[in-house]
Amino acid sequence: MAADDDREKGRGRLEGRVAIVTGADSGIGRATARLFAAEGARVVCVDIREDGGDRRVDRLILEEGGQAVFVQGDVVSAPDWERMISAGLEHFGRIDVLFNNAGVGIRKPIHEQTDEEWDFVVNVNLKGVFHGVRAVLPHFMSQGHGNIVNTASSHGILAADTYPGYCATKAGIVNLTRQLAIDYGPAVRVNCVCPGPIETARYRGFPPEPRYPEGMSEEERVGMGGSVRALHRVGQPEEVAYAVLFLACDESSFITGHALVVDGGQTLDV
Repeated sequence: MAADDDREKGRGRLEGRVAIVTGADSGIGRATARLFAAEGARVVCVDIREDGGDRRVDRLILEEGGQAVFVQGDVVSAPDWERMISAGLEHFGRIDVLFNNAGVGIRKPIHEQTDEEWDFVVNVNLKGVFHGVRAVLPHFMSQGHGNIVNTASSHGILAADTYPGYCATKAGIVNLTRQLAIDYGPAVRVNCVCPGPIETARYRGFPPEPRYPEGMSEEERVGMGGSVRALHRVGQPEEVAYAVLFLACDESSFITGHALVVDGGQTLDV
């Protein structure tokens, strides 16, 4: 994994581009928003929460010499997506990249789930992607180019116990990514990342609450790392962010409809 000072230097791989990142104030979204900015992008940072204080991601990006604006918004809300698009256009004049990253999950057998819990996961994970893609595509098509990266999961490829809604929606994102690549190429490239176990303060439950409010314990870290067959450790958000950057920049110009697995070997025998 590259060190923070490597990220801060950047190579200008997104120079002059404007990116929208959802779920931007924690975990993979936070790491990716900062990396995009370090690579020259101007970033619309979207999160459902607005309590990040001085360490909120857009403020960190500004401190690091980048350009960013924060939008509090819910990816399930079409009007909120209109505000996200407007923020990108008003502050930066264009939109080039969408990283559909926000997601949730509920760990409970399906026979114990309520309609509200099931709808919560499906709405955020699938309808959120639908709203985001639908919101940016008119702009991408009118300018003749655009790039979409969705966050799926290793659990979109590999089933997991007591995770029905999460597995179903993440598998849906993988195939929706492929379908969108067919419909909107060659002007728009659409890919997704499939992270394995990543050390983040993920927001889960209904309503959302921190799963690891004080950070992952050593016992939790070892337990999650045990499912990684080759590297035998939990990944870091920055390791996924570099994969997203690769898909979002021109280095991956001949890649579309692809699900890039970033899981340390978790799915090797699938």
